[in-house]
Amino acid sequence: MRRTLPLLLAAAALLYGAAQAALHTPAAEALLRTRIRAALAPRLGDVAIGEARVDPLFRVSFGPLALPLRRGEAPAVRIERVRVRPSATALLAGRLEPGRIDLLGITFPPPLSLGPFDAALLPSRGPRGDRLAATIRSPGGGRAEIEASRDASGFTARLRATGIGPRDLPPALRAASGGVVAGTLALEVEVDGPPDLSRAEARVRAVARDVTLAGERIAPAPVGPLRATAGGVLSWDRAARRLSLRDGTAEALGAVPVAASGEIELVAGLPFTLSVRAGRIDYAALAAALPAGLAPPPAAPRPPGAFAARLDLSGPLATPAAWTVDAALDLSGLRAAARRSAPSPLAGPFVHRPDPADPRRQIVVGPESPDFVPVAELPEHVIRAVTTSEDAGFFAHAGFDFDELRNAFAEGAEAGRVVRGGSTITQQLAKNLFLSPERTLARKVREAMIAIALEATLPKRRLLEIYLNVAEWGPGLWGIGPAARHWFGKDARALTAKEAAFLASIIPSPIRYHAMYARGAPSDAWEARVNGLLFKMTEQGALSDDQLVEGLSAPLYFEGG
Repeated sequence: MRRTLPLLLAAAALLYGAAQAALHTPAAEALLRTRIRAALAPRLGDVAIGEARVDPLFRVSFGPLALPLRRGEAPAVRIERVRVRPSATALLAGRLEPGRIDLLGITFPPPLSLGPFDAALLPSRGPRGDRLAATIRSPGGGRAEIEASRDASGFTARLRATGIGPRDLPPALRAASGGVVAGTLALEVEVDGPPDLSRAEARVRAVARDVTLAGERIAPAPVGPLRATAGGVLSWDRAARRLSLRDGTAEALGAVPVAASGEIELVAGLPFTLSVRAGRIDYAALAAALPAGLAPPPAAPRPPGAFAARLDLSGPLATPAAWTVDAALDLSGLRAAARRSAPSPLAGPFVHRPDPADPRRQIVVGPESPDFVPVAELPEHVIRAVTTSEDAGFFAHAGFDFDELRNAFAEGAEAGRVVRGGSTITQQLAKNLFLSPERTLARKVREAMIAIALEATLPKRRLLEIYLNVAEWGPGLWGIGPAARHWFGKDARALTAKEAAFLASIIPSPIRYHAMYARGAPSDAWEARVNGLLFKMTEQGALSDDQLVEGLSAPLYFEGG
């Protein structure tokens, strides 16, 4: 036995060496590539696999490998190296089956631009069906574990992912101009369906922890930490090409509970429906839960009580301009609580500092100031000129015009950038009173919070009165009283309909539009814009036909021209 063992070991070594030598010949490697391509063809079609070889442990490896996302399409997903280790159990039974498959350097093309990921697959075949266990590691340190099985009774899969970080997200979500810079995402998915997956149901739960956002589009300084959870049941119907969501729930910051449902059809245009409900949001709790970069400033009102919101969207996903929007805010709870509380400081006279660069500059918004003009003393056409130009639904909405927001979003989506904000008078007032003019997501969130508080604590006429007396109408020119004197040399109470329409037309950019002041009169193009506003006012019943004719024929001259 002592002599036999060394001989057997020597024979095994010779056989191993001979096998390795034979497997590393050009002919053997060419045959190996042919066999691999033939094995992949039924599932992936004809693919290029790069070089193929057998390592000293008899593991087959090949790559790089380029795969289409769907059969018949151009290659998209790239795998730097595929390594297959045979199943020892299957070899002992006389079968050649993979026991472990390593996919190294998996990358996805733009617009996802994800990777590189590494995955380890452990396939197995039993008397009842096929099973697969997989582990995926991401470049950001995340880890996902997958278990899937399929037999005659159906298909099941379980996914659990943890530690997904910013490096694992698409570049668009972590861009330098604005995106995620810190935090983790955990995801759990359970899928069940028939063997052919003609239908499937997935129970999904996601948890985002300690998320921080940064970038020029987000805020001047990083914003966070943020936290949120979401979950629901996704259903897939292959015959109808429809993906549905039911029992959707989400909670942000521990203060915003949301319920959602909807569906999308994977056909031309991607028609979809989405229904979102937030039944009770405690305003004070939400304001306290927001990080400093998103919370309303201390000087802004923070009413007690709760509000509710709903949003119903439908239409072709690819064409936002064609969406149907039905949305509303219910501020009745906040308003009732505000009536039981002390009046808002903005309900009476107050001091406003309009220029952050010059804190000494101040406006007294109240009768103590000779520049203050009560809204009750202004001609109705002055009020209607401003609301028609800036916010036609001002007296009807609760601070937000959702159709206008949809239109602004659609224009931005078409142009590939933010075109305009769709802000109401209440939102503009929130910005004018409490915020800087920066164009960031954080400012819009703070603006929305303040607008809700303003709508809950002040009547519409007072909101408009404050707005008219703090709005900017030129360099160093705030309030409609000084504006009327500067532009037309008269008291605001004496403005004509055409003069009021002109002042309303320059609100969006009063500094830039002030350049025409030196001309003494507006250009022909600008006068056409003013006349267009007069026509709109007439259509809305703010002007009679005689007043329209008078306005169209009246000349416009500036006081200092």
